[in-house]
Amino acid sequence: MTKKYTYLVHIALFLAAMILLCLGFFLESPNGGLITEQRAMPTCKEVQEVAEETRSDAAAPQGVTREFHFTLDNNLTEKQLMFYVINSNTKVYINGELVFDKHRSETNKVSATGCYWVNLTLLRADNGKEVTVELQPLYAATVKRAVTFYEGSQYPLFWKILKQDAVFCFFGIFLILFGIIYLGISFYYCVKMRIRLNLSSLGMVSVLVGCWKISDTYLITWLLPAHVRFFSYLSSIAILLLPFFVAMYINISARPHSTIQRAMYGLMIGNAVLVAIAGLLHLLRIVALRESQGMFVYLILAEAIFMIVLEFVIYPRHRNDMRHKLFMASVICLMLSILLDVLCFLIWHSSNLLFFTMIGIAVYIVAIGILTLRNAQDKLFRDKATGLYNRNKCNELIHMGIAPDDRLCFMMFDLNGLKKTNDNCGHDAGDQMIAKFAEVLRNSIPAGNFIGRSGGDEFISIIYNTDEERVKKIIADMREQITAFNQENEHGAWQLGAAVGYAFVNEVGSRSYMALYELADKRMYENKRAMKAVRTE
Repeated sequence: MTKKYTYLVHIALFLAAMILLCLGFFLESPNGGLITEQRAMPTCKEVQEVAEETRSDAAAPQGVTREFHFTLDNNLTEKQLMFYVINSNTKVYINGELVFDKHRSETNKVSATGCYWVNLTLLRADNGKEVTVELQPLYAATVKRAVTFYEGSQYPLFWKILKQDAVFCFFGIFLILFGIIYLGISFYYCVKMRIRLNLSSLGMVSVLVGCWKISDTYLITWLLPAHVRFFSYLSSIAILLLPFFVAMYINISARPHSTIQRAMYGLMIGNAVLVAIAGLLHLLRIVALRESQGMFVYLILAEAIFMIVLEFVIYPRHRNDMRHKLFMASVICLMLSILLDVLCFLIWHSSNLLFFTMIGIAVYIVAIGILTLRNAQDKLFRDKATGLYNRNKCNELIHMGIAPDDRLCFMMFDLNGLKKTNDNCGHDAGDQMIAKFAEVLRNSIPAGNFIGRSGGDEFISIIYNTDEERVKKIIADMREQITAFNQENEHGAWQLGAAVGYAFVNEVGSRSYMALYELADKRMYENKRAMKAVRTE
């Protein structure tokens, strides 16, 4: 399999694994497909007959109080009343007696209750009694949110929540871990390699999306009821900070385009100012963070659309590059996943907690991480003029490499006349000469072997699992291509020519690449002197 398809295979395998995991979890039968005789399992059912009314209340945060009335079942042996509350003050009465009260501080008008589960253990004497639930929404967005009440055992409901949210918590943890890894890699490359990667901003985006996803699930508030306010603030802060790091990511991606960079710098500054204002309004107890996050969601959407347009319109010259195609595939995957969630919402009035979008985001982040690291490796070890491995990689290999077996050949090439071409025709002509010879080497040497530019006019190649007959064929193919090129460009400004030397492991008595390099270098210069002698005759 060629290297250019390796990226696609990685992404396809990852995507397939995620889909299989999710389908396996969601489609699992309650009894695992086994027929068993067992005691009756605990039951939990949704309360069906619920009367709701909304009345004006000047003392309530949004000026309204929502009341729900229903009667507890007489037949349930395990009695628990459960329902999920989204940022609201809550009171629960049983036959007029207050049994639960949760509200924000009266002195702090912007404090949040968070999103939380009310889980009341009821007495057997409560069977058949009238329940009244009062909710005072803290924010306008929660005034009309539906509330579902459950009674019975908590375990079936917990299992239902687990099946619904476990996959999203997994995606959240996955994104956080990948974000931390990207931040660590970016720091290492910056400090050790002096290369600035676009992974730091992508890592922060990944961490923030993961934090938002985990903190916004039913499961986390069920498992950690004492920390619901923390997760409420975490969700809001993640949404507030996301546009800044998305803009930073676009800014670094668009580095060659100064106009786009200036626009992104302006957007980053504007976002920082908005975050500061939102934080100040919250500290002054004027507007809560939760109420400010709407504008930031729209800002994220606008930036995402801009990023997609940027890739489709501004960088058309890269569309034939395999890595760019993979990048575009990940962007299209993200777009389709968002579209699927929108369609699910329009058709079934359920976004399924952005299930497909989370898959798209995960695929996008993995794809971009792989491509960024490959590009960083290219900066470190690829020669810009030829696309071959550069001097750094060649030196590393020569000093550290050990031949795996005796069927390895170390080859050296010296490009003839490069200095003369540079002096007489200019460095552009010299660069063309170098690039043409690199093309000849790529065409002559079988794929899977190492080819690098070790100096200005010197190249090396390591041929694995070979013999002298095959090496001589490589040299003959190279000479044939050089002759054909020189004949076609007989009256050109320059002609190609190269000296060659090679060494096998069994000739040096060592598997060290350094020993092979020294012998091949010696033979190359012998060949170079012989070629000069022929030209002078």
